[in-house]
Amino acid sequence: MFAKKTVLITGASSGLGKAMAEHFLAKGANVVINGRTASKLEKFLAEHPADKDRIALAPGDISLKTTSDNMARVAIEKFGTIDVLINNAGIFVPKPFLDETEENLDRYYASGVKGPYFASQAVIPTMIKQGGGSIINIGSMWVEHPLEATPSSASQVAKGGMHTLTRHLAIEFAKDNIRVNTIAPGVIETPLYDELMDKEAFRALANLHPLRKLGKISDIVAWADMLAGEGSRFVTGQTLLVDGGITAGNHVI
Repeated sequence: MFAKKTVLITGASSGLGKAMAEHFLAKGANVVINGRTASKLEKFLAEHPADKDRIALAPGDISLKTTSDNMARVAIEKFGTIDVLINNAGIFVPKPFLDETEENLDRYYASGVKGPYFASQAVIPTMIKQGGGSIINIGSMWVEHPLEATPSSASQVAKGGMHTLTRHLAIEFAKDNIRVNTIAPGVIETPLYDELMDKEAFRALANLHPLRKLGKISDIVAWADMLAGEGSRFVTGQTLLVDGGITAGNHVI
């Protein structure tokens, strides 16, 4: 399905981003992976020796326009096309509003707004020339449904900007057959949470979801696959809430 297609993924050195890179490789795509730490990207390459000719590395801080421009350049020089961009890079550390700092707010803005903005800006000219493409932003359920248990205003102000960017780009470039959508996950079992809380507290978050379970990385990868392919050819400007039912309504009394 994705043979000879080129998929660019930011924040791909671990967790969800790495899983998506492995998924699209398995589907036959070329992948260009971005991350801050070059050694982690090189490790990914070493872990997939049979696919090394379909992997390109574009290390750097994605909030810098030069990094995004380089990522697009690497894709064109090695593979000749840019078919899918997945803006996955981001950070998330719940913190009360009154404890947030200017430094943290700037970090969230850099990863949540500048990153996807510049990355999209870098790839869209090529997508226009090719006759279309798909941009997938990894947003957040918390934008739509704040939870007292996880105060995260700083990160969600930035993710909210990403959700807004999705709609604006979807409308501006619909005429060019470029589809832009957001996946907004609930609580997903990723290594990110290992740094935030102990396993028992994390498992308790399952009860926040009406389905009484946590999401898995594979749940998000499945939707990325759908939005990247022709199965979603008539879908653009949407925020797809993959959240175990949290945003459907309250179930905890």
